[in-house]
Amino acid sequence: MMHGREKAVRFGTSASLVGIVTEPAAGTETAGKPAMVLLNSGILHRVGSCRVHARIARALSLEGYTTLRFDFSGIGDSDQRRDSLPFEESAVVETREAMDYLGKLKGTQRFVLAGLCSGADMAHETALVDQRVVGLLMLDAWAYRTSQYYLRHYGKRVLKLQSWMNFARRRLDALRGRERARPGMPTGEGVEFDVPKYVRVFPPRERVERDLRQFVDRKMALYCLWTGGLEDYNHRGQYEEAFSSVPFGGLLREEHIPEADHILTGLEHQDYVVRNTVEWMKRLDGAAAQVNGRALMANAPIPSPTPLTTNAR
Repeated sequence: MMHGREKAVRFGTSASLVGIVTEPAAGTETAGKPAMVLLNSGILHRVGSCRVHARIARALSLEGYTTLRFDFSGIGDSDQRRDSLPFEESAVVETREAMDYLGKLKGTQRFVLAGLCSGADMAHETALVDQRVVGLLMLDAWAYRTSQYYLRHYGKRVLKLQSWMNFARRRLDALRGRERARPGMPTGEGVEFDVPKYVRVFPPRERVERDLRQFVDRKMALYCLWTGGLEDYNHRGQYEEAFSSVPFGGLLREEHIPEADHILTGLEHQDYVVRNTVEWMKRLDGAAAQVNGRALMANAPIPSPTPLTTNAR
């Protein structure tokens, strides 16, 4: 089955932002459905890590959902901003402009924001200031270590003699005031390259807890998925443990793919994310018409990933 029509668009007031709107496939039901806006991760282009944004957009179009994947200013095809707004502020402004654009184009007033890493951060920040956001899909979002995290992290290491030997050697080197260069480590001589970097700082846990309480009060659906590429998260359920005082009820869906790397290079992991994003969107959409969405949003077991036939060019 072919996905819906795609078209390149420009929008935005302080910057000429470039994106791709993917509209529903012909013959699919579209009435009342929320739209999804897919946000950049760091300096990655709007296609997303390993083109996963394009795959998600096309898979959702088959179910009647409109999506917009776009480049923040200064990334990909979007122009630089002409003002001095820092990224943390301009990204929120531009995400809201993306929602404004879709609202005018399709009449949509309910949005789901999706992103990986910094994209997840900006989705969270935008949701705080815009009531039109009804759901967040966050991959490798902010994570906070819990007692269960430490039990799992150190439990599997405590019986490994080599781990203790490595620890003792590092301590001894530190006491002697020596720094040993690892094999293959640059010595500082020769050519140095200036590589763009995104410095990610997790906000205080107390602040995120206040944010999450606001989201729950608004009945906002949360789909949080972590890969094995974020060292601060090591087991399913850690997010709910870290914010145990927040009454998520059925609004939170939390998952962990420990075998996946941070940028989802594995096709089976991409398939998992795409397939379950579509499933979650359909359940979110259905839950909006129900008094109790607990059965639809809860952390129910999900079958193993199966390949999708989504066009991923």
